[in-house]
Amino acid sequence: MEPIPQPAGLPFLGNVLSIDAEHPQESLANISQLYGMIFGLVRSISFKADRLGPIFKLKIGAERIFVASHELAKDLFDEKKFEKAVAGPLKEIRHGVKDGSFTAQPGEHNWEIAHRILMPAFGPLSIESMFNEMADVASQLVLKCAMGDRFNSFYHDDMHPFVKAMLGLLTGAGARARRPGFAPEMLYSKSNQQFHDDIDELQIVAKQLLNERRKHPTDKKDLLNAMINGRDSKTGEQLPEEVIIRNMITFLIAGHETTSGLLSFLFYELLSNPEAYSSAQKEIDDVIGKQKITLELLPKLPYINACLRETLRLHPTAPGFALTAKEDQVLGGKYTVKKGDVCVAVLPLIHRDTAVYGEDAEAFKPERMLDEPFGKLPPHSWKPFGNGMRACIGRPFAWQEALLCVATLLQTFRFRLADPSYTLQIKTTLTIKPDNFHMKAELRDPDMIEKLVGSIGASSNTGHKNHHKQHDTTEADPNAAPLLVLYGSNTGTCEALAQSLSSTAARHGYKAKVATMDSFASGMPKDIPAVIITASYEGQPPDNASHFCNWLEKADKEELKGVKYSVFGVGNKRWASTYQRIPTVVDSTLAEKGAERLADRFAADVTDGSVFDKFDHWQDEQLWPAMSEAFGEKGSSGEQSQSDASELKVEIDLQSRSNLLRQNMQVAEVRDTRLLTKPGAPRKRHIALNLPTGLTYKTGDYLAVLPHNPIENVRRIMRRLRLPWDATLKIEEGSATSLPTGITIPVYDILSGMVELAQPATSRAVQIIAKTIPEEAASEELANRAGDESFQKNNISVLDILEEYPTAEFSIGQFLGAVPPMRVRQYSISSSPLEKENVASLTWSVIDAPAKGRGEGRHFEGVSSNFLERLSPGDRVQISHRASRTGFGLPKDHESPIIMACAGTGLAPFRAFVAERALKKAAGKNVGAALLFYGLNAPDEDDMYREEFDAWEKAGVVDVRRAFTHASEKSYGARFVQDRIWHDRKDAIKMFKQNASLYLCGAGVVGTGIAEVMKKIRMEYHGGSEEEAAEWVSELKGERYWADVFA
Repeated sequence: MEPIPQPAGLPFLGNVLSIDAEHPQESLANISQLYGMIFGLVRSISFKADRLGPIFKLKIGAERIFVASHELAKDLFDEKKFEKAVAGPLKEIRHGVKDGSFTAQPGEHNWEIAHRILMPAFGPLSIESMFNEMADVASQLVLKCAMGDRFNSFYHDDMHPFVKAMLGLLTGAGARARRPGFAPEMLYSKSNQQFHDDIDELQIVAKQLLNERRKHPTDKKDLLNAMINGRDSKTGEQLPEEVIIRNMITFLIAGHETTSGLLSFLFYELLSNPEAYSSAQKEIDDVIGKQKITLELLPKLPYINACLRETLRLHPTAPGFALTAKEDQVLGGKYTVKKGDVCVAVLPLIHRDTAVYGEDAEAFKPERMLDEPFGKLPPHSWKPFGNGMRACIGRPFAWQEALLCVATLLQTFRFRLADPSYTLQIKTTLTIKPDNFHMKAELRDPDMIEKLVGSIGASSNTGHKNHHKQHDTTEADPNAAPLLVLYGSNTGTCEALAQSLSSTAARHGYKAKVATMDSFASGMPKDIPAVIITASYEGQPPDNASHFCNWLEKADKEELKGVKYSVFGVGNKRWASTYQRIPTVVDSTLAEKGAERLADRFAADVTDGSVFDKFDHWQDEQLWPAMSEAFGEKGSSGEQSQSDASELKVEIDLQSRSNLLRQNMQVAEVRDTRLLTKPGAPRKRHIALNLPTGLTYKTGDYLAVLPHNPIENVRRIMRRLRLPWDATLKIEEGSATSLPTGITIPVYDILSGMVELAQPATSRAVQIIAKTIPEEAASEELANRAGDESFQKNNISVLDILEEYPTAEFSIGQFLGAVPPMRVRQYSISSSPLEKENVASLTWSVIDAPAKGRGEGRHFEGVSSNFLERLSPGDRVQISHRASRTGFGLPKDHESPIIMACAGTGLAPFRAFVAERALKKAAGKNVGAALLFYGLNAPDEDDMYREEFDAWEKAGVVDVRRAFTHASEKSYGARFVQDRIWHDRKDAIKMFKQNASLYLCGAGVVGTGIAEVMKKIRMEYHGGSEEEAAEWVSELKGERYWADVFA
């Protein structure tokens, strides 16, 4: 037998400080990843334990053994050996529901009676009889989403007292279960009182419902009637009133939390997996179409059924249950469990066991849960509803309810993520559900709503009319033609271009609607021309364009015949193999499938700094002439309209102040920050952030930062526009801008954090400024300079030009129309989530250099890099998490060898890679060899994290090969990282033959250099042409070669 190790803890507390009270599931996953598939602990756990080996125990009050693999769990699920344990939070809930179905101890008499009485009520015929009422509730849900109204009499704006008390009970039970046993109760008097008040509220509501049914009996075959009127088939007994109330509370809690969590997780997975979403949508359309959903149609939805199963595999909403050994037992033939020991089945890990589900166990693949493969799964490998006799009695009810809701929603709406960069966060009470997960719904067919409204009753008609009256939008110019502007964007550049086009469309006679590409993921209008502005991210679609691209790939010619479109592509030319891939695919696919191209696709390269200028040029020279040829001249293009087109109409108020909260970002706290380079050298820095609650990440992921402009630049523009510091403004509603409209905002807030003050001026903006200069000579001089590429090359901004021409009569409205909105900056995370829970670090270069073409002493400061440098511990910063979508992360097999190559701050993700491998090695795991090629300036200048890497090298975790640009004599003559790869190519080839994966991170020029040396090595060892070598490199990408390249 093998013992279950246990790390040393603190006196009295044991391992209590290892608990992450709000996110125990993530903590369990981290520990299992480090230590293995069985471990002991008390109640709940987080990652802060000593690293002892593959199995262990933690002591937090009472001891618990957690089991996280199928091989060990199948012994645990043997009802002859183990039975349900009412422990932890469940034991605390027992204060409220005692011997209810969920919390009864094994063998309790009232549970046995209730179980036998209720089993028929949850039988197939009884559940089928509930379909019409379920359908009515589903219709209410659809109408709420579509129209903001519920058409019934029992809806309230505030949370129902029962729901509030239920949430309080669940939260309180978890908190009470985590208390140290020695802590005096007086410390918790207030929370104890609230806990018991919540129990009282639940019992009051349940008793009211029971009394109401007794006063007004019905012949409905529902659960309440079964409990009131049913008799035990074995003893003839009826349920006492107090037992009926306990089970009412139990069912209301269990059914509310778990089913809502299942539906939330399901839509998260569908929206994160466009192919699965498309397949689910297709099944609904093929089987149900526009007809009313009936009970007979539900069994004809095998793919939806599989989606629900797969969702519960990955995200079991009741993520674990406790069992106790009836006698001394042995798990897996290795680990002894004593009689009375409490073992917890960790379902999220058991359900992801690669021995059962394969190497892609983490992936959402509903196909594996279709009836035939589902039936072939090993016993006990899918347990979201519990085990044996104590499994969830309400499973048939929940399944029919979930199937119906999903079918109704997919029949009625198109869904998309409210925040395309959203990464799953888990909220834990006794159950789990996504936290801060929001999606947007768009009606697929307005006629469906009319049918639903009509089915609910005549009173609904009034609400329907009121809704439309309430949400009327501002009428467009009757002479304006509609134009659809779609964008795909992760960092905000394409979105800014879309807003820019929206603002110029008016003078050409068009009313533009700006939307994400995913908003039209099920079809494009044929009567409205569309402009698509999109980028590629390592050859993949932007986050908010993936569903659109998936639809486009599968669309037939009939769907696209008659669509009129133009495409503007944004990309990085230094990464040649994937440059403009998505814009090219979108453009060519539309054309091949029958859509009509209006203007030729334009390919803009971000590395030359002139994207906005090229976009303006493309509009003037290609887009608008093509639109005029296709649809006729719609508007004026005279000089006056051009000069006024970009001005936003604003109202200035010099008195009031207000704060504006940004959307789709969360607040992190600066933990520490430090300089990584020697004083006087180009600055590279490190910052550690305390992440907001619930935000988790993996190695290879990113944090996006929403920065503020340097305060000096804000002062410069306010001085130039002669605005006092307390000035406020309000942008007129309906203005074509991504800035807030119709509300009063301090000017300082807008200029500081909502627009890009340092963005190079476009030719159009220069021309508009020139028209506002009263001196003819100066006006002509600036107009003649409008096409000068030096504005872009030297990063000369609108602010710089206004200072150079102080007589230009340029308003704040014109200025806001001439600069793009503030965009987020994306940084690779340079830490492992296994280092410190809820902490992530970033590593970046500070851009601070003499400004070209702007006089002596003027510096150009990178907006985000300098913003981060100004932060101090305790400061708050707005961030969002961006998952790596291209496989740029450590191999799932930690014994797989890896080769990493980077330059400068491209080291960031590899610091995370090596740190994670080091932690796993310290925990007793075997880790694969790691070879790091690192380009930097000089040993005494910017050799970042040197002490850490030296320690990791000494521990055998990584082998670092450096290339010093300014001290190549210390790196075997290698000046750049590709030079060092060439010098050490024999070692690289040896590892590559051992099936090593190759990772690259750095600026575009680094990626180009490494690709060239890879081709050179290939030709040296295998012969062939350069073209053949280039094809070989290309074939490796996404299989054994991953790159994270930035401009």
